[in-house]
Amino acid sequence: MEIDREIQQKKFDNDRHRARVNLLFTASWLTGEMKTFLEPYDITPKQFNILRILRGQHPGTVAIEEVRGRMIDRMSDVSRIIDRLVQKELV
Repeated sequence: MEIDREIQQKKFDNDRHRARVNLLFTASWLTGEMKTFLEPYDITPKQFNILRILRGQHPGTVAIEEVRGRMIDRMSDVSRIIDRLVQKELV
């Protein structure tokens, strides 16, 4: 798959620009794939990320600030996401 054809752009300023656009495109594609994969489990990628972190700490405990620091998306409201996981009885 050529990024040029995929996004219908004929020219890039340079190879660095092409690589950046390719990374953004690939990240977006992977996010979509992850959402599709997680859909049957009724969890979001952010919830999955927290569950992954908690599994790595099991059977120990981990502070919310540490979870936030290990998140892929650090802008997440970790407390609220964990509350949703508790409601779903996953935590």
